[in-house]
Amino acid sequence: MKKGLIYSAIILTVGSLFAKFVGVFLKLPLINIVGDYGIGLYQLPYPIYTTVLTFTMTGFSLAVSKQISSSHAEKDYRACKLTFYTSLIVITAISFIFSLAYVFLSKKIIEIFKWPQEAYIPYLSLAPALFLVSVQSSYRGYFNGVKKMTIVSISQIIESIGRVCFGLLICIFLLKKGVHFSVAGALAGSSMGALFSLIYLVFALQKDEIINNTKNNTENKEVYRDIILESKNILLLTIYFSLSSFLMSVISIVDSLLFPYFMHIRGYQDRIISQLFGIFSGKAMTLIHVPLTFSVSMAVSIVSYVVAAKQQKEKTELICTAFEYIILVTLPCCAAFYFFSDTIFKIVFFNAATGDSVLKISAFLTILISLVQFTTSVLQATGHFVAPVKSILTGLIIKIICMFVFIVIYNLNISGLVLANIMCYFVVFVINLDKLKSFSFAHFNMLKMFYIVLSSVIMVIVGRAILNILKSSVFIEGVVMITCCVCVYFMCTFVFGILKVSTIKEFILEVKRK
Repeated sequence: MKKGLIYSAIILTVGSLFAKFVGVFLKLPLINIVGDYGIGLYQLPYPIYTTVLTFTMTGFSLAVSKQISSSHAEKDYRACKLTFYTSLIVITAISFIFSLAYVFLSKKIIEIFKWPQEAYIPYLSLAPALFLVSVQSSYRGYFNGVKKMTIVSISQIIESIGRVCFGLLICIFLLKKGVHFSVAGALAGSSMGALFSLIYLVFALQKDEIINNTKNNTENKEVYRDIILESKNILLLTIYFSLSSFLMSVISIVDSLLFPYFMHIRGYQDRIISQLFGIFSGKAMTLIHVPLTFSVSMAVSIVSYVVAAKQQKEKTELICTAFEYIILVTLPCCAAFYFFSDTIFKIVFFNAATGDSVLKISAFLTILISLVQFTTSVLQATGHFVAPVKSILTGLIIKIICMFVFIVIYNLNISGLVLANIMCYFVVFVINLDKLKSFSFAHFNMLKMFYIVLSSVIMVIVGRAILNILKSSVFIEGVVMITCCVCVYFMCTFVFGILKVSTIKEFILEVKRK
């Protein structure tokens, strides 16, 4: 089952990474088209949008996945089918209501949080995507539950391609009408991508053997009773999953709400605030979210696998293996962002004059956010829903206090925001890890952790040596340095026995089998 978990996480990561890299083809031209101010307008509505999706997409999808995974492990295929169709009806109704509320409250939200008035049109352009992405959650939850991650991965790829292609076209077409209309056009691409992804999921479901071959021979009254009961179970689980996901989104939404407010107290103008926020949220966090893709995929996969595991020992092995792989991926990325922030920033953002210092400070968020996401999912998968809620609430309170101190009192502006985030996620992870230890789950291989750290140190030394020796253009230096660092790191993992050739062979065979 451990091999299946890693395979599922990697497959989801491939789809998500492809989506991220395709997204870069939207974000980078968009930065050059609309500038830092436009990127600020682009990023402002997203925390509200993603906060709503924590219930309709994240929480609901995990709830459906958990229910179907449990039924699938018992080979109760009728229950799988019932759960899916019940979830589809429920999420369609809920997402429609949420989308209407999102539109009707738009002006009030902009007024309360003192956003620029030009953010109104970009905000509204995300409303159709909110409905379509939410409806997808029942489909993705089903395929996650039956462990068909390839379908979920393909749907992510389709969605990202649609978002980028249509987003850029509409963005360029509306540029003459103003920056805010152009940004709104870029955001409208999300709706088109979600639509094509949903169409693919509908066709994929029609070919699914469980849905097609499971017959329902029960009485109508019994079916209705089962639907009502299943609806209650799904909604209850959705609330449990959404509490933590919602608070995680609140951690991000606090950035866009309180950062402008605290900066106004210090006397900064709207344009400067939007530019600084655009550098952090639109540039630095865009890079950081690339390695976070693996931790998110692992966090999604771990739920269905832990639920399906029948013995405590098996659950512990799954959790420890997943934790080790997350460190294996995120630690070297954290080191690269910190020690090579200037080179990476100039390569990705075309010799951008500012922002690399923000990336350097933000590098620690790479590993902290990934560990928070993973430990939260583990606690939820094992039925401890309240524990991560308490830890995230504690971290959120500390973040708000730190933002006030760092921004208003010490006037650190965007650096204060980054430091407040680091303090927040560090506290949440420490509390979550303490809970895992009390549940007898935290038994990690410390020797393997040491070798991962050592491999990262060697990688940094090699990368720094290459930059000192090689004197060429920034692009050539960066490409050579990154290529050599990746090769050296993976060589070290094989030398120290962190990865094994047999593991790679087994994964390739698994891919062929699937």
